Amino acid sequence: MKPEIPKTLAELVEEISLLIEYGGPPEDLALLSEVLNKYAADRISLQVFQHFYSYLPEAMADGITRINRIANRQGAFLLCAITISSSYLYLVTNESVALIGPQTEGLTDQELLEFFGWRDSDHFIRETGDQAELPEHVPTNDSQDLCPVCGTGDGELHTFGCPVEVCPWCEGQLTNCECRFIKTGRDNFSCDSHLEELLDVLEAKGRIPFAASEHRPSFMSEGK
Repeated sequence: MKPEIPKTLAELVEEISLLIEYGGPPEDLALLSEVLNKYAADRISLQVFQHFYSYLPEAMADGITRINRIANRQGAFLLCAITISSSYLYLVTNESVALIGPQTEGLTDQELLEFFGWRDSDHFIRETGDQAELPEHVPTNDSQDLCPVCGTGDGELHTFGCPVEVCPWCEGQLTNCECRFIKTGRDNFSCDSHLEELLDVLEAKGRIPFAASEHRPSFMSEGK
């Protein structure tokens, strides 16, 4: 079976717009569409919109009015979708989205808590309980402290395969230079084991973390 080709941003926006028209409160459609359009170039946010409107209970007319960014690390985002009637926590990457649950129930998964730097659920609630004090999520392409492609933060390693990552040997663009072939002795990387071999070689040399002030290419944006 061939892997599913990800939808383009334009396709996602069109699909979500139809879902909003179908399930959103009629009196709030203009507002909900405006919020969606604000994030039309941000795949991270669009995955939250798509998940929310796809699984919205039929008996509930609701819609997203704001997205808060609670935390982000290594390309993973903990977001809170503020809606007309409630708020929900989501864990999102460029490839996937998962609903954690209502924001009022907090975060209880210990692995996730530790990943984002909280000791326990009480610590999480103390740090994030007031949504009004949390920053609104800024699309990754517009966030000066994030890689515009994989969303990793300043000082963190890129998602493996990100075209913004710098080669540790020649300091060029890792996905374009020849170093990866020279250092592994391969002409191509045709399977997972080849990629794992490349990753091992990169880590042995020392991968270069993302530096927002130096590596963020202002001309790069994800095409629609």
